[in-house]
Amino acid sequence: MEARHVSDRNAWNDFVSRSPAGHICQTYEWPEHIGEAARKRSLRLGVYDQGRLVAAVLLVYSQAGWTRAPFYYAPRGPLCEDAESPALRELLSFARREASRRNAFMIRFEPNIADATPGWARRYQALGLRATRHALYPRSSWVTDISRSEDELLAAMSKSWRYGIRRGIREGVTVHCGRTERDFDSFYALLQRTGARDRFYVYPAQLYRDMLTHYSPERAAAYGTAEMRLFLAERNGAPVAAATVAVHGERAWYMHGALTDDAAHRGSEANRVLLWRCVQWAKSQGARSFDWRSIPEEPRPGEELYGVYAFKRGFGGVALRVMPSHDLVLRPVIYWPYLASITARRSLHAWRRRQFERRRTRPALPARPQPEGERPAPFAMG
Repeated sequence: MEARHVSDRNAWNDFVSRSPAGHICQTYEWPEHIGEAARKRSLRLGVYDQGRLVAAVLLVYSQAGWTRAPFYYAPRGPLCEDAESPALRELLSFARREASRRNAFMIRFEPNIADATPGWARRYQALGLRATRHALYPRSSWVTDISRSEDELLAAMSKSWRYGIRRGIREGVTVHCGRTERDFDSFYALLQRTGARDRFYVYPAQLYRDMLTHYSPERAAAYGTAEMRLFLAERNGAPVAAATVAVHGERAWYMHGALTDDAAHRGSEANRVLLWRCVQWAKSQGARSFDWRSIPEEPRPGEELYGVYAFKRGFGGVALRVMPSHDLVLRPVIYWPYLASITARRSLHAWRRRQFERRRTRPALPARPQPEGERPAPFAMG
């Protein structure tokens, strides 16, 4: 076996596509929209056995805010079929050497392996990694099997979701694939409003534009990478919802979503119609599973992402939870203060988010009865 850097896009993407744990976050192009440093300094490491790629990991170059020392992050990686394979040991050993040469203080691995899969956590610990609860990418997602017929998919949905889709179509909601700069501007404007309303971070527009470029149909055909499309829902000529969806091999992912805050359109069921069209497109591209991505690890009312979970659940499917993140510590003198700082910051963020979610989901108080003399006269003009 031989471990080395991989520069062949097609070979890399083909391996990711065929891997049982393959994910869009491990495609060759993933770091290229994150920023100049990530584009130039990320590592694509593979292990070959008799000329065949048998294990691989994309390590995205990252930096903590308070230190100049970098770290590497493997979103939904590494990829290796067998926990006991010598290829995994060779890959992690090579990753340690290459990251250490670049002065990194840790590598964080977040494997796309189901939590209940036996052997993996024990194997990681044996190879010198430590589990951490500080995931950069949420561990749980909602996944729908879309290999079934459309009628079966509709039947598996919540009754109100089926009704909402049909009602939205009757009321004139239309969906089209966004191809123009105007379509992108509509998507980004909706995304900004959604982020402000639901309090999540919206990246600069160029990141989303770059993602659509790097995962364009042309590049997917040329390099075997994922194909990403932008879809917009309109009602009465106005854009009211938008989403980006990606397909790679037999898997699809709901990447980004946005919904108008215009009261005139909020009840139009546009979001359900839009995402049903996204599922139909993914299915037409050969996908057999549709990953709606992040949901809470413990889905309880008041928890962050609970509203998102309740919406995604309406489309039918199952919750998938992957194994915990694992850190490979390279420079303890930096790693442990970093971990303490992150723990404090995340605890504060979690508390603030819980307060926000509770305020948002708290039932409205009944109106206070007015004293008899304060009640307005019926149909009073004032």
